[in-house]
Amino acid sequence: MTAKIVLIGNYKSDKQYSMQIFEELMAEGYKKSKFHVSVIRPNEVFINFAFNKIILMKWLGYTDKFILFPTKLLIIQVSNFILRKRVSYHICDHSNAIYLYFLPKNKTLITCHDVLAIRAGLGFSDTYCSTTKSGVFLQKIILKALSGANKLAAVSEFTLNQLKQIDRKPNISKNWICIHNSLSEKFAPLEEVEIQKLLNKFKLLKDKDLILHVGSDLERKNRKLLIYMIYELQKDWDGLVIFAGEKLNSELLELIQKLNISNRIVQINNPSDREIIALYSHCQAMIFPSYSEGFGWPIIEAQACGAPVITTCKAPMMSEVGGKAALYADPDSPTDFINQFLKLNNQLFRNEIISLGYQNSKRFDFDNTMRQYVKLLKN
Repeated sequence: MTAKIVLIGNYKSDKQYSMQIFEELMAEGYKKSKFHVSVIRPNEVFINFAFNKIILMKWLGYTDKFILFPTKLLIIQVSNFILRKRVSYHICDHSNAIYLYFLPKNKTLITCHDVLAIRAGLGFSDTYCSTTKSGVFLQKIILKALSGANKLAAVSEFTLNQLKQIDRKPNISKNWICIHNSLSEKFAPLEEVEIQKLLNKFKLLKDKDLILHVGSDLERKNRKLLIYMIYELQKDWDGLVIFAGEKLNSELLELIQKLNISNRIVQINNPSDREIIALYSHCQAMIFPSYSEGFGWPIIEAQACGAPVITTCKAPMMSEVGGKAALYADPDSPTDFINQFLKLNNQLFRNEIISLGYQNSKRFDFDNTMRQYVKLLKN
């Protein structure tokens, strides 16, 4: 009989794009592992009556996620029990840990991608995450639910250790392990003809050298460093900084205007996967200066596509993800990042970093990751 697994995905209105990618990878991996896979997520019901008012969207979204969807989970679980169906569950995002209360713990696995928001809610200052009163309350609920998980996979040893330090139920028996994020097989260097075809619509990029940043506009992503970096680098480099992902916020746009470097900055909002791969394949360097991460996916994506990576000298980026194949710098020092970037002018050194990057990215093998998930699920 084919094993069955239900993946619990994210509420679409939350626009958690990286979690959508993870969910798709898991679905693909479980199918390759001979599971019958279905995906469920909270439906957008009450939020449709918010009339685009932010405060209403927040609370009506909570109603969809924390009242309607748990009811749906209970109905599904009772139905499977009555029909004697053997079903496992995988909550793909730790921020949905509350759903553990409505699922069979011994048949439910949860992936913890980071504990940054939880630690921010507890008052830790090294997360670079902002909190609200309702957010603090919600993160405490998430932590309590996570602490009761029987089966949990953290995406890095760093994240796993941080979670264990704040675990609210350290004395109960648990199977908590580290399973590193893996790479989709689609991340590989593109031929120049394909790169030009994909990037041709971005006219400002034509015949320009590029520094690439991939990520959101969260404070911890430290986009400000790249703005100061290109300001200081102007006389020594005639390229562009590309921000691929979310739009730059008003504070950063004002800084760009103040420094008079608008002609050196290009935004590519919500690029497609193929466009991201083309940018990775074409850029002079992918710079990832985050203050805090649970893993740091763009590091290995860029390396797999042949881009040299410069990232932060902090865990887990330095200790687990980039390894000896990336360059590291102080996230508070644009000059430090510039010095590392200029090292890539040496072609032999650049080729060596690219080669090491290819090798490093192979550590995050998709099939190996899925074997670990299936083993944890069945244990």
